[in-house]
Amino acid sequence: MRRLGLACAAVAVAIGSTGCSDLRAQLEGAEVVSPSLDSSYAAVPTVLETTEWSVTDGLVSVIVRNDSDRDLRTAEVTMTARDANGEVLGTYGASSMGGDSACCTVQALEPGEEFGLYFAVGEGSDRINDVELTYSRLAWAQQPSSSPTPDGAAPERPDVRARATDFVIQQQQTVVRATVEVGDEDIPRALVQAVLRGRSGKLIAVVTGRWSCFEADTTRRIRMELFQPVPLGTGVDSVSIRPLTDAVAPRCP
Repeated sequence: MRRLGLACAAVAVAIGSTGCSDLRAQLEGAEVVSPSLDSSYAAVPTVLETTEWSVTDGLVSVIVRNDSDRDLRTAEVTMTARDANGEVLGTYGASSMGGDSACCTVQALEPGEEFGLYFAVGEGSDRINDVELTYSRLAWAQQPSSSPTPDGAAPERPDVRARATDFVIQQQQTVVRATVEVGDEDIPRALVQAVLRGRSGKLIAVVTGRWSCFEADTTRRIRMELFQPVPLGTGVDSVSIRPLTDAVAPRCP
């Protein structure tokens, strides 16, 4: 298992007339579109801690953690892969994944929680010796998640739980079946994520998907697919579910 201390992740902040206003908007919880990185940009402190990463059959999986005291509502992530000499092998993100933003968008991450990202690298992935994460389009909650509401009560997430019920390794794909138990309120949209590990505890892969229309006081079974095989002995380490309160609510029956 490869671990990093602090990720060399950086948020690009312009040293120009718009830089201060963009940074202020991010700190106040607004979503800010960060421009492309170039030599006129400087790094600010790490957004999320990178705790571990691994490569499995051309797929790079990364686990990050929110060490701040505020909820990270959303952040788009780009990964730069480097070889043993520090040379850049490639840069990967939603665009390199065919627009699949589930691969590399952190959502609804509370303080102390971890989140899994994945990047399809393919050929040459065995040369990766280090990864760096760059964050853009950040939106933080305006106050710590533990801050009380006007009535004095601490805000709580909707009551919902997810657990793995079946795991199948096939020739060209891996399937995780999970059961979602919903509490006393509807959840219009949620992100479900399974972390896969080998017998030794090594990170193997992250499987992520978004689902809609979880009805209150119901149990629902979902199927999560990773379109590539994993080593024998791989198992489901954890399954998490995060209600996406900032997402546009779908029309539910």
